[in-house]
Amino acid sequence: MNMRETIPDISAEIVGELINLAGRQRMLSQRVVLHALLGLRGDAAALVVARDCLDTFAASHARLVEGDDHFPGVFSTALRELYFGARKADERIRAFTKLAAHACACLERSIEASTADSVCEAAVTELTTAATPLLELLQALTQAYQDELRSVEAAAAKRQAGIVDELASISLRANIVALNARVAAARAGQFGREFAVITAELAHVIGEMDRLVQGVVGKPETRNSAPERHSGFRNQRMHARLAG
Repeated sequence: MNMRETIPDISAEIVGELINLAGRQRMLSQRVVLHALLGLRGDAAALVVARDCLDTFAASHARLVEGDDHFPGVFSTALRELYFGARKADERIRAFTKLAAHACACLERSIEASTADSVCEAAVTELTTAATPLLELLQALTQAYQDELRSVEAAAAKRQAGIVDELASISLRANIVALNARVAAARAGQFGREFAVITAELAHVIGEMDRLVQGVVGKPETRNSAPERHSGFRNQRMHARLAG
């Protein structure tokens, strides 16, 4: 099986969609079993629903594991261990899919012949028996994707905090430049007036940068991660004003 490489920068939005997709698998597995049982009683319409649910279940599993143009497939070590490690989620889900396909095929033949046989009953019984442990496994997978979402959000907050740190460093250096430039302009007297205008504009740009950084720091995902990291920004702005 071809699996995509791990994608470290997967977005929280994509992981949220994967959570929904994984959660839907639980409902689909139960609908397959329910409508197979109804099909065993001769309900042809229920058997059509069982087939549709099974097709969707199998396609969704392929998207979760192998990925496509939208989803990354198994993108983390924890998910890879769950799907292909000791719990063998991928193998067990595919085995359930085969059981369901076999049961549906038996039921289709039974309905065409207008009679149920022991083979169909055995196939549906085996499918029903497999449903409960599978449901627990699908729940564990959904929980694993929820854990991944928390990790992705934490990593995004860390990256954002790093960007804020970098902006703070740039702002500090720019303030020093503005301070030195204004001192030089003041010493130059009337010959430094044009230069003073430029340094005033630089101070304005620094102020805009500070407001941008404060806006980022104020967001929920970064506010708690670095509450005191940028307390020097107000002092930097004050230095720039004093330099004028």
